[in-house]
Parts: sequence; C-alpha cells; structure tokens
Amino acid sequence: MGSRKITDRQLVESAGFKFKSIPAGKLRRYWTLQNLWDILATGVGFFISLGLIIQFWPDRIFIKGGYVGVPMGLAAWLLRRPIILHESDARIGLANKLLMPLAKWVCVAFPYDSYNLPKSYTTKLIHTGIPLSEIFYQSEISNNTGIPLNDNKPMILVIGGSQGARAINQVIKTILPNLVQNYLIFHLAGKTDFASIKEWAEAERFRNYYLFENLPNEQIAYLMRRAAIIISRAGATAIAEIAASARPVILVPLPESANNHQLRNAEYLADRGAAILVRQEDFIPEVIQEWIFKILNSDLGSRLVFNIKQITQKGASEKIAELILQ
Repeated sequence: MGSRKITDRQLVESAGFKFKSIPAGKLRRYWTLQNLWDILATGVGFFISLGLIIQFWPDRIFIKGGYVGVPMGLAAWLLRRPIILHESDARIGLANKLLMPLAKWVCVAFPYDSYNLPKSYTTKLIHTGIPLSEIFYQSEISNNTGIPLNDNKPMILVIGGSQGARAINQVIKTILPNLVQNYLIFHLAGKTDFASIKEWAEAERFRNYYLFENLPNEQIAYLMRRAAIIISRAGATAIAEIAASARPVILVPLPESANNHQLRNAEYLADRGAAILVRQEDFIPEVIQEWIFKILNSDLGSRLVFNIKQITQKGASEKIAELILQ
C-alpha cells in the first residue's frame, strides 16, 4: 500500500508487487486551510484501508512511517490486525508517534538512546537499523564506474540527494577550482541543478571533476568506499550507507525537513564524534575547505571513521523479516 503518487506505484510494480493507493493528508503542525482537506482525505483513506484489510485479511501489517500509514494503522487497529512500525530517523516522526500506542513493535534505525520516549513506549523499541543493499558492507568493491581513477589524489564525494541540494551545489561550484587542484571530485548534483552545473563545468573544462545527476546503488557504494571524505545531506538512509562504508562525513542537514529530523540525525552522530555537522547557514566555502583540510591532515578522519562504525547495524532486512514472521 502507498500514496497516490505515481512514483510510488511505479517503484512497487516495477519490483513485481501489486499496489493499492490510499488517500491521506499530511500531518502539518501549523494552521492552514489545507488541513481541512487533509483531514477529509485521511478519513477517506481510513475507509479504503478498512476495505483493503477486510479484502486481503493480512496476518501482519508493516508500516514504514509517513502520513499514508496513519489511516492504514487506524484501520488495522480497529480490525485487530498486528502492526509493526519502522522508524528511520533519530527522532520518531509524527505519524509513527500517533501509531505507537497501537503497534506491537517499533523497529528503529538508531540506538535506543536517541529516542526520548516514555518508558511505556521504549519497551516496544527494537534496534534493527535500516535495510540496505549488502554491497555497502563489502570491504572491497571493484571500480564499477567506468572511470579510471588517479590513486595519487584523495577523492571527495558530494551527494545532494535525488532532487539535489542547491545550497551544497552552489558552494561546491564556488570552491571547485581550488578543490580540483588537489582532489578528485565526484559530485551527485541531483535533478534540479544538474543541467546548469554540467553546462558550466563543460565550459570551464575542469579536470578531476566528475558530475552526475544520480547513480545506481552499486556505483554509489564503490564511490563511498573509495572516498576520503563524503559531503552529504543527513537523511537516514544516506547516513546508514555512509556508516556501513565507514568513511568520514560532513553532514549538512536539510533545514526544512519534516520534524527537523535531518538535524536530529546529524546531531546524534556529531555528539558522538561520528560526523561533522555543518548547518546550511554555516555551509560557506571557507568553513568547508577548513574541515576538508582538518579531516585529511590530522587524526580527525580516523576518529570519525572509528566512531561512525559503531553506529552501523548490519542485517536490518533479516531482523525486520524475522520479527514480522515471529
């Protein structure tokens, strides 16, 4: 089950599964007229969820979080179907918070001390981590990019996310002439800025700079394992991939992320010496160049690697599957 977005349907059906969409409204924390429509949509989604559960009568209902899970979770509870939740971030999202009292278990990606919850809820938590492709845990990955790399230069991997991160892209663009003198730069710019940056980079004819819109997991895993430093947003899955790859990372949380979860993710790692946190308003050329120098020219890099290794949790897929099947 998923939202009415066409991308949800395409992803699920391309993997060979049947898909049913559920209308639901986003859970906003501020007043807007849109809230009235969202309440109506969620109500409609609740009755559709009731019908789907009665039709398929599932033995378990696994909810990954997000507003679409709310009507399905409420319907599952009413029909006494067991619910298992999964929370990817270091802070329980609003949808999962609403469903926690109704759930049997809550699988969490971060260690228990990340979640500030009443004791009645903490007993439901099970630290599983985030399901990842096993390739991110491989210690040796052969070069699958088709690009011969200069082993004499450290590589910096910049990840802007699927849509891109304009603030990150613009700063990298500013300092790129300096960076390419000493480093290989692999830049995943995302969809939004890719065309304009590509046109600019081709006009400048930079060497040691490799620009992509996005890449498949297999190539990202190789680049992460090969990178001397990674610069990334602080989404939970990206953090899990970086932790599995055991690389030093500079995290730049998305300021407007829901429930400010990216900032919480980054703070959790930074407080444990597992990542460098740079807020977006502080993400300026001078700051980034200074952190790159410190990571590569002191023991800071090795300390970051040691600490982020403690965060990773291998085998999340198997743990969650076993829990569902118990």
